[in-house]
Order: sequence, then structure tokens, then C-alpha cells
Amino acid sequence: MDNMELKLFKKDDMYMISAKGSMDLYSSIPLKELVMKILGKTTDQLIINLAEVDSVDSGGIGALINMCSTAQKLNADFVITNVQDFVKQSIASMKVSEYIPLADTVSEAVAFLNKKK
Repeated sequence: MDNMELKLFKKDDMYMISAKGSMDLYSSIPLKELVMKILGKTTDQLIINLAEVDSVDSGGIGALINMCSTAQKLNADFVITNVQDFVKQSIASMKVSEYIPLADTVSEAVAFLNKKK
């Protein structure tokens, strides 16, 4: 089982987590833990960059939904960016698109969060 690599970046009050590798129920646990640690305590604006995520299964999609709902409960702004087409298709096929805020690029995600301020 592959672990995901996570990198954390900060610009002003905005944080971005870049993930790399496969995303399933188990490999997404460190990502969920990092998101929970950051949201609410450190910032209320977070971007998750999935540009280097090469596979996502239903457990990974479930983890994304869980992170989005947690962000909503904490009144935090949360965007997922650089999602590969196969991930978008999985999200669409599971009919959860309305729960997961997506942006095509990091700059679009930043613009989206700046509008929410």
C-alpha cells in the first residue's frame, strides 16, 4: 500500500496542501489529520492540490467529502484544485460534485478564496 506524500505551503493566511501518490481510505488518513489540524486553529482558508495524485478510489472520494463537510462546520473556505479527469469522473459518477468545491488551477482556487473573504 502506497503512502501519500504531503507538502504544506503558506501564503498570508492561506494554506495549501499538495498531495502526491495514490489516495484511498487508508492513505488519505494523514491528509485528513493535517486538514483537521489546520482548519479552524491555524486558518480558515485551505487549498488541496491533487496535481500529483495518480489514483483515487471511493474511499479517497469519501475522505474528500469528509474534509469538505468538516470545513463547512468550521465555517472555513476549502477548495480542491488540479483534479485529474479520472478523479472528476469518479466524483461525478458518485453524484457528490455539489459537496466538493473544485478549481482547475491553484490561481483559480486562490481567486475563489479571495472572493470569499
